[in-house]
Amino acid sequence: MHVTIVSSKERCGIQTYSAALASALRELGHTVDLVGIGWWDSRALLRETARIPASSRVVIVEHEFALYRNAALAFAIARMRLAGKRVILSMHELDPDKFWNYHKVVAALHFRLGGSPLGDLARILAAVAEAAQRMLRYRLTLWLLGAFPERIVFHSPRSLGNAGLVTGDPRKVVMIPHFVEPLPGVAGPSGDDAADARAWGELRAQLGLPRDRFVFVSPGFLFRRKQLIEVIQATPRDALLVIAGTESPHDAGYLEEIRAYVDEHGLENVRIDTDYDAMPRHLMAADAVVLFYREGFQSGIASHAIWAEKPCIFSDDPSFDVYEGAGLRAKDTSKLRGAMIGIQRPEVAEPLRRRARELKQDLSPTAMAARYLEGL
Repeated sequence: MHVTIVSSKERCGIQTYSAALASALRELGHTVDLVGIGWWDSRALLRETARIPASSRVVIVEHEFALYRNAALAFAIARMRLAGKRVILSMHELDPDKFWNYHKVVAALHFRLGGSPLGDLARILAAVAEAAQRMLRYRLTLWLLGAFPERIVFHSPRSLGNAGLVTGDPRKVVMIPHFVEPLPGVAGPSGDDAADARAWGELRAQLGLPRDRFVFVSPGFLFRRKQLIEVIQATPRDALLVIAGTESPHDAGYLEEIRAYVDEHGLENVRIDTDYDAMPRHLMAADAVVLFYREGFQSGIASHAIWAEKPCIFSDDPSFDVYEGAGLRAKDTSKLRGAMIGIQRPEVAEPLRRRARELKQDLSPTAMAARYLEGL
């Protein structure tokens, strides 16, 4: 089968996920084209989707908030369906809070009165008109997104719970867990303990990390919902925390907040490395991975950690339920600190590592990629 995957050409989790999906589909014997689109570039989206060859009868669109403009994406999908293509929309995020018009509707509902009675009446009528046109645009866009794909794939319970925003047809909806993604640019565990120990030591030397100190890493793009300042607060002073990530354009200023906190408290056990290409090496060189997210959907970084067979500490957010048994769970900073102390003991860490190895097989890209095309 000839398959085209439409994804991002910018560095982000969707880009690495799509590359792994393409490789997995090729392993299954399919011909795969990977088309990258710049963020919010509707012109490129419409142009590139129009160029998909006739031989490609299946198109998978990997979609995440702020990647495409929703109206342009709906139009592109409709046009591909009219061209006879079977379109699978893969929704990595779906939540009302992600939509601008939703916030405009709420703002129109809760405006404040502040003038004469006639003036306030005029404001009420204007607010009703504003809310009505914003709600129409909001719900119409969502309906269009769900109306044209043949199949809509969700990757997390949170997104799946919002499926009714885009479709009322349960036959279209498929739940496929986020697969375990390989880390780009580094070798994974080989199964040879001696060889893996040597590789670990070499990575520590390259990155200037001590070999005799327990190292935690919290990797990936820097978002406030990752609660990195709380992770810093919970880190035991005898351990080292590496924040290996790049500032997100959608959460500007957070990196400076983190640096300011570290400087104000004189912390010498926190290292911040914003080199995007160094993140995989930091993850492989660490002893454990800390992901204390709130309000998540699914986590590509968590899947990287499972691929690296690292013991993890997760928040109690449902987005991490799929990795149950591969990480300790912490619901607050106090519990997080206790988990960061406990995971340094081999008898705690080793069962987590064993479960990560099992999940690495159960949630492999090849196994999950086959589910995209089942029944087509």
